[in-house]
Amino acid sequence: TVTTVITLSAGPSVSITPSGPITICDGLSTTLSSSVTNANYTYAWSDASGVISGATSTTYSVSSAGTYSLTITTPAGCSSTSNSVVVNVISVSTPSGLSTSAIQLDRATMNWSSVANADHYDVRIREQGAGAGWTLIPNLLTTSRTKTGLSSATTYEWQVRASCTSDSSSSSAWSSSEVFATLTPCTIPQNPNSTGITPSAATLGWDAIAGSWGYRVRYKQVGGSWTFDTTNTNSLSLSGLNASTNYQWQVKGICDAAGTNTSGWTSHQYFT
Repeated sequence: TVTTVITLSAGPSVSITPSGPITICDGLSTTLSSSVTNANYTYAWSDASGVISGATSTTYSVSSAGTYSLTITTPAGCSSTSNSVVVNVISVSTPSGLSTSAIQLDRATMNWSSVANADHYDVRIREQGAGAGWTLIPNLLTTSRTKTGLSSATTYEWQVRASCTSDSSSSSAWSSSEVFATLTPCTIPQNPNSTGITPSAATLGWDAIAGSWGYRVRYKQVGGSWTFDTTNTNSLSLSGLNASTNYQWQVKGICDAAGTNTSGWTSHQYFT
C-alpha cells in the first residue's frame, strides 16, 4: 500500500475597493485597488473587452466608463477573480438661456438655465470693447447672480460655464457672451417755469428729458407740507389752489418705469 498526500490550494479571496458603482467627471480618473497585495502574486485587470494590456499592478487608474474586475494568480497557479465594479463617467454641457434683468445704474442680474450634473457655475464679466480682463465670479450654486459696482452708461459682456467638480477641474466650455448696458443717469429737468396762473390754478412746465419715462413733482404753500404728483409729460396743471398765496415747487426726472433711475430735484421755483 502506498499513501500519497495531495494538498489542494485555493486562490486567495480578492475584492476591489471602492466597490462602486463609482461616478467620475469627464477628464478625471479614479483609482481601483486590490484588497490583496503580495509581491509573489500576478495581477490582471479586465474590462468588458477582456484583459487590459499592461494593467498588472495592485491598483488601476480608470478614466473611462465600464465594468472592471481583477484576477490574481499565486505562484502555484491558483487564480481568483474579484467582484465587478461599475464606473460611470458624467459630463456637463455649456449653459444656455442667458439673459440679463434688473439692469440699473450700477448693477444687473445675470441669469441662465440649469445644467444637469453641475456642481456649481462660474461667471466672468468685463467691460466690452475696453480691452479689460475678465472678472471671475466663481462657485455659484444658483442660476443667477447680481453684479454690483458697475459703471453707469457702460456696455458689459458676461459668460458662464458649468462645473462638474467642486474645484472646477472638470468644466464645460464658456458660453457665448451676453451683452447689456447699464442705465444712463437721469438728468435734472431744465428751464422750470410757472404759467397760466389764476386765483386757483397754475401750470408747471419744464424742458423734456430725452428718453425719460416721466417726472415727479412736489409743490406746497410756502411753509407748508409737500404734495407729490407724477406725470408722463413735461407739464403739470394744478387746481384747487388758494388765492393770493405763495407756492413753491420742484421737479425731477424719472428715467425708468421702476423709478430706480431718477435725477436730482431742480432748484426751488415760486409763484403766487
